[in-house]
Amino acid sequence: MIVLGFSVGHDKGAALIKDGEVLIAITQERLSRVKNDGAYQGGIIPLDSILYCLNEYKYTLDDVDLIVYSTTEVTDTTYEQLQKFWNLPRKKLIHIPHHLAHAYSAFFSSGMEESAIIVADASGSILNSDNQTKNWYPEEYEKVLSGQQDLTEGISLYHLTKSGYTEVYKKWIISPPDINTNECTSLGTMYSEGSVQLVYEPRTQTWPAGKLMGLASYANQDIVDEAPKFAHWTDSTQTDICIPNNTIYPNVTWRSDFFSRACVAGIYQREQERISVMLAELAKKLTNSNNVCTAGGSFLNCNSNEQILKSGLYDGCFFLPASDDSGIPLGCAWYAYQQVADIENTKMISPYLGKTYSEENFLKALEDFPNCEATYFPNFDDLVEFISDKLINNRVIGWYQGGSEIGPRALGNRSIIASPIPHWMKDHINHDIKFREWYRPFAPAVLFEHQSEIFELDTYSPHMLVTSQVKPEWWDRIPAVTHIDKSARYQSVTKENNPRFHQIISSFYDKTGVPVLLNTSFNGPREPIVETPHDAIRALHNCYLNYLVIGNYVIVQNR
Repeated sequence: MIVLGFSVGHDKGAALIKDGEVLIAITQERLSRVKNDGAYQGGIIPLDSILYCLNEYKYTLDDVDLIVYSTTEVTDTTYEQLQKFWNLPRKKLIHIPHHLAHAYSAFFSSGMEESAIIVADASGSILNSDNQTKNWYPEEYEKVLSGQQDLTEGISLYHLTKSGYTEVYKKWIISPPDINTNECTSLGTMYSEGSVQLVYEPRTQTWPAGKLMGLASYANQDIVDEAPKFAHWTDSTQTDICIPNNTIYPNVTWRSDFFSRACVAGIYQREQERISVMLAELAKKLTNSNNVCTAGGSFLNCNSNEQILKSGLYDGCFFLPASDDSGIPLGCAWYAYQQVADIENTKMISPYLGKTYSEENFLKALEDFPNCEATYFPNFDDLVEFISDKLINNRVIGWYQGGSEIGPRALGNRSIIASPIPHWMKDHINHDIKFREWYRPFAPAVLFEHQSEIFELDTYSPHMLVTSQVKPEWWDRIPAVTHIDKSARYQSVTKENNPRFHQIISSFYDKTGVPVLLNTSFNGPREPIVETPHDAIRALHNCYLNYLVIGNYVIVQNR
């Protein structure tokens, strides 16, 4: 059985499953080189992503048994667009709501038998007359008709098994979400509005949540603790939550001084963490499950995930690497597969779902860069020895191996790596290579067998989605990956989950006694993570890297 899932909207993409195995998945931005591709386009299907998945396995849509998609667009013209390219029977195409796709993406990537699912983001599928979500929620749609106001998914809780799901809680919010009207809003809207308020940059016209999370660590904790709480339960039984859409301390803006901005960012972050735990409590109450999976962009917030772990509410916690909308195609594909087959066995996802490019592809790309010189290492061990020496000498390396990771985090296949030992390395990479704010931290990729020596939290975290305090004796040993609040968003690396990445970290450890490398995404400013060898070689120049490793090749630029 072969099924295809895809998404329409920002961070759109596609995924293919055959006989219960995810074969391939890609986000459109990696191919188009347009960050968050799909936003403000009016619902254009991810044609490049669909063809990327089909062509890699030489399939056509005739080979596909079922296609499932999800959209966050006001008007849904997906079927009509597909008909321009394929004569597709209508019954072969199914629509599912955005939050349900998030839920399926998390659960079927976890390897669990059953689980509570928490979905929280800015907004999901829109409930109106031009969108098929109305067929899923007819009673709520009647309220929309009578109120003459569109609604969108704000928060959703589910219980999932391999045979089906139960929706146990749904919070609808006004679409588009209002601000400063004292109405309830979504977790993602609250946090994104904090980003607009505190870290908006006129030059780039961006306000990513990651900036707010980094800024929050510079807050004065006493000020944060003393600030009033904003989110609250709406009833005495604590079965409904309200996140007010009012701006927190609106007089503090991105024009304010750094300290004031950091303190208000700290309050937004505190609310983010409080709400995440409140939702975990509610999901526990409504499902009585011992497991929890999370999805939606709100759960790229590693501090929130740490608090869910520490709450002790669940024996098993799974945080999806593609928690944002890049994971929606996975959820659509899994829903499709559940419709055509009995699902017996699943396993925790490997995030390396992009296709592997051939040596021929690399050599052809190299022809476009005559000022670059490549050296081939027949023995990968020799390459590792060479590169680990360069890392010890504080060189910064582009590390490109195998298929790309799904999701926004680089996990050792499309990474920029460096030594975590020099104090100045963080500033160097922020200022000279990534061209981003000085206060933003970098993540440590750590050998799993040594992580308990370094971090207070010893949870296996292969997808870089949990923070932990760094033990005091390591603060000065890995300062480039220890944040101002002595925390770190670590990635657990094993021989099994990424053997080549494990090998380069191991070589560095053998020579330094430090089982950690600085790991950040391989991309330049305001561009997506590199996908092809051509993208990587171009970034070698644009990011001022010292070396680039692609497979068994080491590339340098003759400046």
